[in-house]
Amino acid sequence: MKVLKEYLDYIEKSKKLSKNTVASYNRDLKKYLDYLSCNNIDISDVVENDIISYLIELEKDDVSVSSISRMISSITSYHDYLVFNKLASTDPSKNIKKPKINRNAVEILTEEEVDKLLRFDDLSTPKKIRDKAIFEVLYGTGIKVSELIQMDLEDVDLDIDYIYCGSGKNQRVIPLCETTKLYLLKYINHSRNSLAYEDEKALFVNTQGQRFTRQGLWKVIKKYAQKADIRKNINPTTLRHSFAIHLLNGGANVAVVSKILGNSNLSSLQLYLKYIDKNLRKEIKEKHPRKDQIK
Repeated sequence: MKVLKEYLDYIEKSKKLSKNTVASYNRDLKKYLDYLSCNNIDISDVVENDIISYLIELEKDDVSVSSISRMISSITSYHDYLVFNKLASTDPSKNIKKPKINRNAVEILTEEEVDKLLRFDDLSTPKKIRDKAIFEVLYGTGIKVSELIQMDLEDVDLDIDYIYCGSGKNQRVIPLCETTKLYLLKYINHSRNSLAYEDEKALFVNTQGQRFTRQGLWKVIKKYAQKADIRKNINPTTLRHSFAIHLLNGGANVAVVSKILGNSNLSSLQLYLKYIDKNLRKEIKEKHPRKDQIK
């Protein structure tokens, strides 16, 4: 607590913050440091996901968005002070973003609705096998539609059960559950060659044998949503949101889900928080919502 007192003196005397602001920072940081202590985390060992996990605990305790926003200011200011004074080598809070005060609710599917959407009774044609694989990959990995479109055949490694999502700034390697692997393998071995041009690199191709456009893939999603009689306002991120929330409700660690999705800040994760069952915490492989769906 000696360092905390020195920090509070610094922001009051050097930064000229008001006594009320200093008192607020003091309350915030004592709660934050208590959380770290309870979880046996030394302040010098804190990483970004530790901070995110703490903020999520606040959200689950119904702490207001404005209070969480102030808490983020307190935490980032404190870590900045530690680095500036060479009391820490890195700043784990530098990428943490304040939540937006007004954020649209997430439209998600129930697991029963996902089962209806992913139920393909007829896999008799290469196109139907392709469509089944598209849905299993989107829901089974939580990747964005834009990321799926940009994925190449070489980004799939079914020997070690991973796909590589290399587009944009959130490049990552994503593990496949057995169900996703099964239908992806079926598509690659029994469908893709009859649909794609010989030199086409894209993993998934349209009826012209070329890489999907975003609009083209979106039409496929809408078609099957109507066929399954799902009347929610499904959009290109619905399966991604549903994947994340079903994992969290199933007990997956929030840091693991965050890494899989490529989300690095609270603003993204906050969309999902109200759906989390706080009593469950298990790992992603054990609790994947499609792990027992192989027919």
